[in-house]
Amino acid sequence: MKKSLLVAILVIFSMATSPIGAHFDPPGQPAVQVNVYFIGMSLSEDMDDGANGYADIIGTYKVTHSGHGTKDGKIDMFYYDWDTLKGKNGYIKKRLLYSHKECSPIKPITVEVGMEEHNTIFSNTQLGSGSITVTKPGIYEIKLDKGKALIEVKVTPAVLYSEKCSYFYDQPPSYASSLVSSSGGYIYDWQLANMIHMWIANRTGYANMVFIFNQCFGGGMIDDLKEKLKGTGDAAFLSASKHDEPAWGLGDDYNPDAFPEVKGKGFEKPEGFYPKEVGEELAKTGKDAPTIKELARRAEMEDIKGPYGLWKKDIERPQYTSVGRGDSIKIGKKADGSDVKSRHAILFAGDADSKRHWNNLDRAYKALKKHGFTDTDIIVLAGNGKTMPDGTNVPGYVDGPGTKKALYEAIVNVSKKMNKNEQLVFWVSDHGNRERIELSILKDIIDPVRQPVPPKRTARRPEQVSWDLDEEFLKVVKLDPDNQPYVSILVEATPEVVEYGEKMFRNIVLYMNGQMLELTMVEPIIAYDGEPDLDAFELVYYMDEELLGEENLIEVEWAGDPEMFIEYTILGLMISTGGINELEAEPVEAVEEQTLFELLKEYVPVYNENADNLPGFIKRIAGNERIDLEISLENGSVLNVGIVTEGGYITEFSKGRISEPTMRAWTDEEVARRIISSEDPMSTATNALKMGEIRYSGVGFGRTLRVFVFKVVIKVYRVVEVIGDLFG
Repeated sequence: MKKSLLVAILVIFSMATSPIGAHFDPPGQPAVQVNVYFIGMSLSEDMDDGANGYADIIGTYKVTHSGHGTKDGKIDMFYYDWDTLKGKNGYIKKRLLYSHKECSPIKPITVEVGMEEHNTIFSNTQLGSGSITVTKPGIYEIKLDKGKALIEVKVTPAVLYSEKCSYFYDQPPSYASSLVSSSGGYIYDWQLANMIHMWIANRTGYANMVFIFNQCFGGGMIDDLKEKLKGTGDAAFLSASKHDEPAWGLGDDYNPDAFPEVKGKGFEKPEGFYPKEVGEELAKTGKDAPTIKELARRAEMEDIKGPYGLWKKDIERPQYTSVGRGDSIKIGKKADGSDVKSRHAILFAGDADSKRHWNNLDRAYKALKKHGFTDTDIIVLAGNGKTMPDGTNVPGYVDGPGTKKALYEAIVNVSKKMNKNEQLVFWVSDHGNRERIELSILKDIIDPVRQPVPPKRTARRPEQVSWDLDEEFLKVVKLDPDNQPYVSILVEATPEVVEYGEKMFRNIVLYMNGQMLELTMVEPIIAYDGEPDLDAFELVYYMDEELLGEENLIEVEWAGDPEMFIEYTILGLMISTGGINELEAEPVEAVEEQTLFELLKEYVPVYNENADNLPGFIKRIAGNERIDLEISLENGSVLNVGIVTEGGYITEFSKGRISEPTMRAWTDEEVARRIISSEDPMSTATNALKMGEIRYSGVGFGRTLRVFVFKVVIKVYRVVEVIGDLFG
């Protein structure tokens, strides 16, 4: 296919479309521009009526975009040269049929066409009609009675309309997210929400609060906070990804000099993609300081792993939402623009075991310092609080370890300084968990026999005793080789349970799909409800990820002396992915798209090897010439190419005007790229030449006359074809 492309080099050879009205249907990042084009067709037989040597084709179309609208119209006449194409696809200049902006993923688009061969004397010959429904971009064929119609669906990011599709995905009630700590305990979304509500919103009040989650599944931390804070004041919530998505960052071995494209985006060292963009916006002060909503939008658009970044399959979808007048918050400001009395921040990087976690932390800390935060205003909890992964001491601004206990104490301490004139920034970077969860199970265990713990409210079927996991959860478990999945139960902290504590817990055994699990860790739960007291104990049981399936039977059993059995109540159960680290993206050095000149030049040797297969009339036109080729580009400029041929072979191919040309040729970029992308470039180029899309003339009287004679010969050749069609 590529070999025949070189016809285009001898005789070389956009279409800007204006958007049509749009409406949007969140959820779905990114916003996209959807264009549907008619790009050509093929015939299964010669349909030339003898008038001009071509099949003169016209048609009608109807595009139905589910949930958006319908457009119909006519397809103006174009030509199909059977003698050149002989049943192959013939590509024409794209005809825009439909254009619309919407949120991803695109909704089904049905394209119907009806085609006919136009006759000047007799009635038109029907070529047939057909339709196709598509849900993704690409080139498609619509089968007709006597050929195929070709359409293209093109989808491109519509960055300027990103806000229309920036949407907060609420986490289903059967799932939860959590923060990883360096002590092994996890801070679940409902726990954090209860702590913030009971210690700040419900006791001291606040001017506003900003929550930024940069870890995997960060979007899942938002829904409980949003629900608890609704009606209590102004708050804004950001995250790097949805509740069911990992976040992305650069690995410890990242070398910026090896990846200039990534370095050009400002990545001088390993960082998370989203935290870096948030940090840059957060660092803007004075009149350049954005509102939190503006900050979130810009970070979403600039995130190179986000929906408008690298535009690959594995992306992260930043989340943003607010309560009250949260959209208008600025750092150091109330929603009405007045100054807060003072500012406070908690920066948390629990199990910070990668360079990017510390770099993320450093960027956030320095951004807040630019806004006048003092070290007294900022509580920083990270890693073990003493050393970083490389053994060096933590920065001097780190106040303590990233433990669950330290975080709770930080919230309590900050609450003592909060009132309706204070601002709190809560920032997280590190690993994140996703959990299949159900609280308020309230299952009383009144005897020591082995028995199931069924889900109470979130089972798929009535009387279901197994715990279902969705496909995405099972995929996530396998993403990080270092994560440790677990199942845990919440045991109500009754006086008797508190009294016996550890002695009792060691006798509670869990079974996951028949496999016995042993108790690994016990965590006190002090934020199960709205009061700051001991509510329950979380009993954590590690397991192998191979045990997990779509349906999972979880059972409890008393492993000790039956006579020593103590009754207890299970308040809740969780199945966790374990701490998933941000996925490390392999930076790929961007390769600039080849220019039109480069695409043509690289095939010159291949062309020369196949020059003998070119049509004879092309050899006669440009067999021994100095050709000055001019290509009008889509950006309004002109590409000049100089070509020297001897005996039908190319001996020189250079960029720029050629001296002392003997022939000039003109075309435009759309024709050139149509030929390049065609499945049969030689036929497409030859057809473009015949249709006058590639124009040429001689230089000087002798050459001009010679070229004129060849043009007449071609026209006579076409007349002979017409006569042959008429008289057989």
